[in-house]
This record gives sequence, C-alpha cells and structure tokens, in this order.
Amino acid sequence: MSFFKTLKNGATVTASSYKLILVIWISMLVLTLAAGYPLKAFMNSIFGKSMITERLNDGFDIALAGEIGKPFGALVTSVTAGTVLVGTAGFILMVFFAGGLFRRFTLAEGRLKVSEFLKASATSFMPFLWITLLMMLIIAGYTLLVIGVPALVMVLVSGSKMPSGNGIYIFYVIWALGMPLWLFVADASRRWMAATGSRQVFRAIGAAFRALRERFWLNYGIVFAVVVLNLLLVLAILWFAAFATPDKGIMVFLFFIATQALVVVRLMMKAWRYAVVCEAVQQQRGEAIP
Repeated sequence: MSFFKTLKNGATVTASSYKLILVIWISMLVLTLAAGYPLKAFMNSIFGKSMITERLNDGFDIALAGEIGKPFGALVTSVTAGTVLVGTAGFILMVFFAGGLFRRFTLAEGRLKVSEFLKASATSFMPFLWITLLMMLIIAGYTLLVIGVPALVMVLVSGSKMPSGNGIYIFYVIWALGMPLWLFVADASRRWMAATGSRQVFRAIGAAFRALRERFWLNYGIVFAVVVLNLLLVLAILWFAAFATPDKGIMVFLFFIATQALVVVRLMMKAWRYAVVCEAVQQQRGEAIP
C-alpha cells in the first residue's frame, strides 16, 4: 500500500470514529473543570474584588506576592498540585481510551458502539499501561544514549559546565528523527494486543519490531508525517492561546469554544496516528479493515 493511501485510509477510519473521540473529549473536559472550579473559587477567596486582578492584566508582578501575603504560597501549592493531578489523570485517561480506539481500528465488521468502546478500554487498560511505561523507559534510555552521553562527553572535553557549540544540536535532530520509530513500536504493540486478544506485553513489543522491519520506510514515513502535523498543530494552538486571549464578554465564551475545538482536533490527530499504524500493519498481514 502506498504512503498517501495509508494516511488517507487512516484518516477515513478516524473520521468515522468521531463519536468515540467526543467521548474522550467530554471526559477530558469534565476532568479539567473538576480541577479548575475549586482553584477558581480559591483564587476568588484570595483576590475578591481587590485591585490586584486589574494589575494582573498588565502582567505578573512579584510585588503582588507580598501584597497577597501567606495565601500566595497556598495558591502556588494548589496550582502545582492541580497541574500534576490533571496531568496524571489525563495520562491515565488517554491510556485507558487507547484500548477502545485500537479495538475500533482493528475491527473488520464496522463501527464500535460506545458501550463496547468503554468495555474494550477497560479490558485493555492494564496491558496498555505496561506497554506505555515500558516504552517510556525505552525512550528515556534512547534519550540518554543519543543526547545525554554525547553531552557528557562534550562537557568533559571542553571543561565547561554545559555542552556548547552547534554539535549538540545534531544529536537533538538525531533524537527527533528516531522518535517515530519508538512511537510506531508502541502503537503496533497495542494494535497486536487489540487484534489477537493476548495480554503478553513482551510478545506484543516483539511483534511490533517485526512489523516495523517488514516495511520499514513506509512504517517510519507515516508516523513521521503524522508527528510533524501534530507538532504544527500544537504550535498553532500555543500561538492561538498566547495572542488571541480575550479580556471579557462574549469573546471569552467564543475563545473557550475555539480552544475546545482545537482540543478535539488534537485528539483526532492522535487517533489518526493509531489508525495509520493499524492500517499499515493490517495491510502487511493481508487483513481486512473497516
């Protein structure tokens, strides 16, 4: 199968799974609101109707910390704890829902009902979590080998505290070019589990490496293309959040709607990566897809 046809078929399957993407989005939104409302109430109890909120519109001033007093420390702690909590819960949710998405993308008989999607997500959660954690360890070792070791050698040779020169950027580029390989292995491992029903983590990873080797450049290319498009989307979201933030009124609501639409698109892009990997591997095996 050609490069562009694989991407197209993956996009088609992803688009037909929009209901499942919306389930994930609603779950993420509820999680964010659950953490955001208590923090907003805490901030209102600190600031009230003081002039501090108006001064914050012009940017953060460290002198405000002294004016707020002791509650400032509690506010920083709450924001940090909330961020860690939301980040961890969001990570777990994505691992959970990945089970349902991979089940959907490996089906030959058609679409997956929401109830079946949730059941598949729950059934696959623990093995998918183990695969995710193992791949995170592999990527950490890869990062240490490709960036950490050369940086350490450059520090020892130059005698400086930090690696200097343009040479270090070459290793950053090598690291970035290698990441699609590990993402393919992670996705192909979960695809193998969803297709076979097996829960053997190491067998799944071994099958993923074999699938990568069979059509290396196609498998690498499709993941690389989706990763680049994802990166461009993330940069666009960051730009939008930084330069399009409104002050008040109906524009705040419209800004919220726009950001949530971007979140949905971001979720579809992640699902698209899953779908193209499933598409590529299933075609290698001569399997049918929806």
